[in-house]
Amino acid sequence: MLEAFRDRGEGRRASDPLSTLCHGSFRREKKLSRPGQGWFLPVGIGILVLDQIGKIWIEHTYLPGTGTTVVSGLFSLTRVHNTGVAFGMAQGNNLLTGTLAFLILGLSAWAVRGWNWEKRWVQVVAGLVAGGAVGNLVDRIRLGYVLDFLDFHYAGWSWPAFNLADSSISVGVSWLILSWMAGRSPEKRAEAGPRPGL
Repeated sequence: MLEAFRDRGEGRRASDPLSTLCHGSFRREKKLSRPGQGWFLPVGIGILVLDQIGKIWIEHTYLPGTGTTVVSGLFSLTRVHNTGVAFGMAQGNNLLTGTLAFLILGLSAWAVRGWNWEKRWVQVVAGLVAGGAVGNLVDRIRLGYVLDFLDFHYAGWSWPAFNLADSSISVGVSWLILSWMAGRSPEKRAEAGPRPGL
């Protein structure tokens, strides 16, 4: 009988590490799955920091309207003061552009409100839009304009200068628009399974 109790005690001790590991994994999974955690803040803050580092470097390296050719006939770094919105549109209207920046944040938050924030792609898309919008908003508060410097051109054609924040917003908003046009978010389409005949 004593041996039986000893065996049971050893069995409990042997299972303790596994039990601890399982409980620890559950706690970590639960912690990572909380809304707003995971990829949203790292992506948003990462975009904001990289955007501001690039702009500050351009600000201290080039005078307005000057720059450096990186790839001849294709890509240059050119300092441009943009008082409009992305890609130089609506120049000279800071009230309008500031309002649009807040609208982008608000509309993006509204667009993803019903989506599952435990999904990484939702956090990434929201982080892209938020980081880019805040990056350009910081410029307007700090400088009174947005500092653009990525200048693509080819054979006499030139795309309006832009920055990392513009690119981040464009990618995020494009993803949101495509999801909206599809009528539902990607994870819901996956849960519904393939359509008949597809």
